Amino acid sequence: MTRGVGAYWAYLREAHIRFWAPPLRRDGPPAWSNRMTLVALVGVYTIFLLHFQDSVLVDYVRSTSPVFVDLSTRFTDVAKSTVYLVAALAVFLLAGVVDWRRTERKWRPVWAKLSGQAGFVFLAIAVSGLLTNLAKLLVGRARPKFLETLGPGYFDPFAPGYDFASFPSGHAQVAGALTMVLLLWFPRAAVAILPLGLILASMRIGVAAHYPTDVVAGFLVGTLYTLFLARWLALRGIVFRLPPGCFWPRPRFRNAFRGALSRRGRTVSASRG
Repeated sequence: MTRGVGAYWAYLREAHIRFWAPPLRRDGPPAWSNRMTLVALVGVYTIFLLHFQDSVLVDYVRSTSPVFVDLSTRFTDVAKSTVYLVAALAVFLLAGVVDWRRTERKWRPVWAKLSGQAGFVFLAIAVSGLLTNLAKLLVGRARPKFLETLGPGYFDPFAPGYDFASFPSGHAQVAGALTMVLLLWFPRAAVAILPLGLILASMRIGVAAHYPTDVVAGFLVGTLYTLFLARWLALRGIVFRLPPGCFWPRPRFRNAFRGALSRRGRTVSASRG
């Protein structure tokens, strides 16, 4: 057990050093790309346009979509950060108590990659959440429950508490981070993952907790930061890789699983033979 923990912490120390080190390729692309800047600008422009219709859209959704409102009430907390942070941290710590030296050699890379991906999920949600909470404090936008008295354009920067923390949406930020994590892990399922992520984020409108612009902003923060983090890690050879000329980081755990399973298959075949 002690040796396993020691090996794990040695792995973490190496990852920490590489995280803050320069990229492996000096001529490689930056972690934040021009495409991401373009997406951010389009998002800001969308927020600007939607701002003029915020109150209209909230009223429209609440009055014409009772099914969506009911579903939002039931499922909006699926995008609450606590459960994902606890789960990611649990997997990360579990890898630390496993005796790696007693684990079959073919499964050691799998444990390492799972631990790395758990750390990635934790950082993606936690750091983008901190950025979102900082923006909430700086903006101080009143929530839709004050629509009749204060209107959608009332701001009270640095106001404490829940009532003036509408922009951006924290639930939408978590939904955005989770959406990007799943897109990175399962890019072929993007046609299902992206719409589900957007629906989950938009449920904050259904429960009248946020305006549409709050949701767009939160979703952007979650997705863009998570993608930035994945590219940052990939450029340093940590849990992701970024092949030359590619924009989309690829998780390393796939190769680890395939390698372990293929070796297992060869072992079974040999024993049968």
